[in-house]
Amino acid sequence: MKTNTKLKTLLFGTIGFFLLFAPLVAHADFSFSIGDDGYYPNSNKHTAISKVELFIYDSPGVAFTGSGATDLSSSSSGVNKWSATLVNPTYVLLDGKKNLNDLYWTTLFSGTAPETFRFDYLVYGTNNKVAYAISMTIVNGVPNFTQGSGWVALDPKNLPNYNRNPVPLPPSVWLLGTGLVGAFLVRKKMLMRSA
Repeated sequence: MKTNTKLKTLLFGTIGFFLLFAPLVAHADFSFSIGDDGYYPNSNKHTAISKVELFIYDSPGVAFTGSGATDLSSSSSGVNKWSATLVNPTYVLLDGKKNLNDLYWTTLFSGTAPETFRFDYLVYGTNNKVAYAISMTIVNGVPNFTQGSGWVALDPKNLPNYNRNPVPLPPSVWLLGTGLVGAFLVRKKMLMRSA
């Protein structure tokens, strides 16, 4: 009878383990490499790139992971002074101390690639204003570089309202901090009374 109980415990423990941790194991991140040569869409006009903003726009369930972008490279020198900053799950800022002629990067996303989602990036010129903006439709985690069907240029003067807000501290951190301060004050008051 004890062997039967051990088997049941082992069986239910294994099932419970898979129910709890299978979503974590099934979590598969995806990425793609992309870049910009500094030329305005449909034009021979070139701009030096001072920064690039990456956005996941109007695509629930898709988020950047890690720093949001890695493997920054350029034909210009000074790319080693550039970095990627994950500001919030849908916004990554690529910037550096030196303007570049072109910039290439690998974009990092969490989870499994949805069937389609929208990925926008804004290229800033040396005047720190948006030089041009590109909106891409990503299909099954793969960008389509065909103009018109895969990407379109957006009007820099009429851009969507992107979420640039940093991620706030979660309420649990505030609650923990308040509890620790309260415990410290109660302890201090108790020590003062006993002295």
